[in-house]
Amino acid sequence: MFCRKLKVLSALLLLTVFSARVFAVEEYVSDIYRQIDNCFTVKDEGKLNDVLSKNTKDKYYYLIENYTQKKIRRLIVVNDYDFAMEATLALIENNLDNEEAVEMYSVISDAYEIQRKHEAELEHQRQLELARIEAEKEKQRGNVEKEYVSATKTSGGAVYVSGKETKLTSYNWKASLGMINLLHLFDKQGDISSLHYGVALDFRYEYTMENKMVLGTDAFAGFQFLGFAEDEKLVPMIGDIDFALKASFPQVSNKLFFRMGFDTVVTGKSDTAPDTDSVVGMFYSPTIGVKMERIPLGAVKLDIGADWLAGHLFMKDIKAAAAASMNVEIPFAELEKVKLNFNIGVRDKFFLKNEGLENRASVIMAIGVENVIR
Repeated sequence: MFCRKLKVLSALLLLTVFSARVFAVEEYVSDIYRQIDNCFTVKDEGKLNDVLSKNTKDKYYYLIENYTQKKIRRLIVVNDYDFAMEATLALIENNLDNEEAVEMYSVISDAYEIQRKHEAELEHQRQLELARIEAEKEKQRGNVEKEYVSATKTSGGAVYVSGKETKLTSYNWKASLGMINLLHLFDKQGDISSLHYGVALDFRYEYTMENKMVLGTDAFAGFQFLGFAEDEKLVPMIGDIDFALKASFPQVSNKLFFRMGFDTVVTGKSDTAPDTDSVVGMFYSPTIGVKMERIPLGAVKLDIGADWLAGHLFMKDIKAAAAASMNVEIPFAELEKVKLNFNIGVRDKFFLKNEGLENRASVIMAIGVENVIR
């Protein structure tokens, strides 16, 4: 009986001692694990090397190595190759026989090189895109500085640049077709007062120079083929062609233009009506004048101008000659690239003669089209 109790007691003592040693080992290894966790948290390769070097002679060092390698594998999963390589080097330095660590370092090194090249390529593409965007901005900035005056002049207001779709233009053009060109011809000497019907064409073009000067041209051609008079004093055909170069200085006014050009008047005469001999037949003349364009009257724009016809200096029976014009532009539609407007214009040309006055006044109704300023 006593022997049996002695055996049981001995077994309990052995079990107690063994259990105490197992718990002591677990607590010791767990403490080292916590130190390793802290090294990986702060990413301190020096502290990790100290922890490993202090325990290289420990019989449980293989557990410490396995735990460290597990932590390194987690870094590889999240692509944190920098500290993964440093931690692997620490393992190799403390145990050159750790073939798994050596192989792991080779794998990490290859993966890190691939990642580095990929990131370098992404950065290169990003820099190229930034350079392209900057070049586009510089180009747009240059266009704005070059064309701002033209845009404000033609729009008559402020300019708003809202993005890539916005484009400022440095030129402006307008063409008009007058389906109604009604002219009244009055000649005091020949006692002529007649109405004539025809068509007209009008065109203008303007370009803003880099030095803020605006150059342009005006061209007009009007012809009357039909008359409403019943007597033989009727003048069969009347033509008027006007071409002028013009310039504007926006520093002075963006609506005032100075003009120089040439004017031609062609008038048919009736062979059966001697009184028509007093009407000016062919008249060629240089012109000098001024013109105010696009004077805003709400949505309506007004043009008004006057020219001196210097050709009278070469005509014996004409003391003076001049021309005047006015046009009211009423917009009614705007498309993507052009806008349409209705025009009501008045043109007058008079000749002061030795024997009286000749006057040609016409009313023109036209449909106009011009480019849209962006």
